[in-house]
Amino acid sequence: MIIYSGMKQYKVALFIGRFQPFHKGHLYSLKKCFELADQVIVGIGSSQESGTENNPWDFETRKAMIESLDLQGDSLKVVALPDYPDDEVWLKEVKERVGNFNVVVSNNEWVLSIMQKAGYKTVETGLFNREELEGVKIRVLMRAGDMNWKLRVPKEVAELIMPEE
Repeated sequence: MIIYSGMKQYKVALFIGRFQPFHKGHLYSLKKCFELADQVIVGIGSSQESGTENNPWDFETRKAMIESLDLQGDSLKVVALPDYPDDEVWLKEVKERVGNFNVVVSNNEWVLSIMQKAGYKTVETGLFNREELEGVKIRVLMRAGDMNWKLRVPKEVAELIMPEE
């Protein structure tokens, strides 16, 4: 288990993503969240989506991917964030499902824009090795049977979504 200690800048950070699948770029950003805040809430976006080319895994599987990493114990919470066609409705739903948070950590322009307009502090962690660590590229490798996809996700995630025989 990775434990970050010391004075944190924020009490609660919200980190939103689809995590299709949760890859090493997401892990980089999640670790940055723990450097910033005492508690991290991971919001799994498009939580109602599954079984499609862009969203193959359901919410419970994506939640299990994150929880398999055993990062912070009680200071990590995972919540479902379904899509809504209206930004204001989506923001209201995020607030209801997540509760209080002090900062939003994201590299998604849409999320950053909505949260900034709502008055939240935002932090961009920067994209870590984006050429290799992009969900769509990982899904393409998986569909092609190219086992190099496993190099792009934490080993716990690889074992969860494709257990060794």
